[in-house]
Amino acid sequence: MMQQEEKIQELERRIKVLENHASPKLPGLRILWFIIWGVVGMFLILTLIGVIQFVSA
Repeated sequence: MMQQEEKIQELERRIKVLENHASPKLPGLRILWFIIWGVVGMFLILTLIGVIQFVSA
């Protein structure tokens, strides 16, 4: 029983380390990624609309 609790605590520590590592320290970087993904998403949506119009024409 104690081994399981130790394993759970070890996993929780690892999760905390990963969460701290994953979160970017610079808020500007997160905004930059948001803008990049927004542009990529818009491009994909517009491409999809263009393909649908081309096929249906």
